[in-house]
Amino acid sequence: MSTARTARMQLFGLFAIAAIFLHGALSLGAVAPVTVSKVVEQSKKDKKGKKAKRKAKRTGNAPTKIGVPAIWEDQSDISSLDLFWGIGGPDLAPKPPFTFDKEDMSGTNPKIKVFDANGVKWNIKFDEEVHAEVAASRIVWACGYMVEESYFVPSGKVQGVQGLTRAKKWIGSDGSFTDGMFEKRPDTITRRRTPWEWDSNPFTGTKELSGLSILNTMLNNWDAKTENNNVLAMYDEEGTTIQEWYIVTDWGGTFGKMGGSLALNKTKWDVDDFRKQSFIDGVSKGSIKFHYSGKMRSALKSIPLEHARWFAGIVGQLTDEQLRAAFKAAGATEMEVASFAARLREKINELKAAVGSPARQ
Repeated sequence: MSTARTARMQLFGLFAIAAIFLHGALSLGAVAPVTVSKVVEQSKKDKKGKKAKRKAKRTGNAPTKIGVPAIWEDQSDISSLDLFWGIGGPDLAPKPPFTFDKEDMSGTNPKIKVFDANGVKWNIKFDEEVHAEVAASRIVWACGYMVEESYFVPSGKVQGVQGLTRAKKWIGSDGSFTDGMFEKRPDTITRRRTPWEWDSNPFTGTKELSGLSILNTMLNNWDAKTENNNVLAMYDEEGTTIQEWYIVTDWGGTFGKMGGSLALNKTKWDVDDFRKQSFIDGVSKGSIKFHYSGKMRSALKSIPLEHARWFAGIVGQLTDEQLRAAFKAAGATEMEVASFAARLREKINELKAAVGSPARQ
């Protein structure tokens, strides 16, 4: 059907509705008859207003008011999720060319801020954490926990780069780079910059917080310190409710060896170390003890067996293909994909065996 014909049919429909409305108004003895033109004009205004409100809720400025705390959501059919693209998907991935904004001096890893071809703002992170963080974020998201949208980009070029310090080593004089992790910085999200404590937050004592703690152990996240926790405020999918998401913002210290108290004993993205690291120490008196030596030790003193059973029912839904996809998304080699995914499957099976037959609640 042509555009012109469609428009004529829509206009005819409006006139028909207006005529019915006018007849009803006159039959009821209305004081001032409503003209067809006024009905058409008001109908257009109503539609335009509703559309504008919906758009504002989806793409408007970030929330300023405080919302409802959130830490987990039911992903329903976990086995159907795409762990290669993750929370964003292929259509929302960074689009070249990239334009330099400024260097980001926060944290310990070199980073720069850029805009892509669509005007979307991104942080590009470099160094050894980029692979681990992308892979971890895919698995964390699939288990129902909020993550920041990120993508591994094997190579690219940034226009207008200047004045670099820490990031100078990672970007060529022509703006070229390799192995960058792009993390989105949308203007629809408010970063509260309020690090939350593992043993003191709105979810203390819940199975959802226990699940996140177990996940940190499963991925060997030894750098799960308070400074790497944050609260992100955003509107829900309907655009009506503000949610305060309690998240782990840095998953870079994963897939290696947790080691002891010394930094020299810890590694990231190391297949051999990840395979050797123990996971569960045992089950006793209704609780499960994990082999953890990272920075959130207090959160794993005693995980109730029922909480661990619930989480086993969540993470146990991931398929082998999904696990491999998460590591492929991170730029892993074929050997790394196979080895990391195999060890993670072993840990999932170990958890399921320790807690008995898991059942979602």
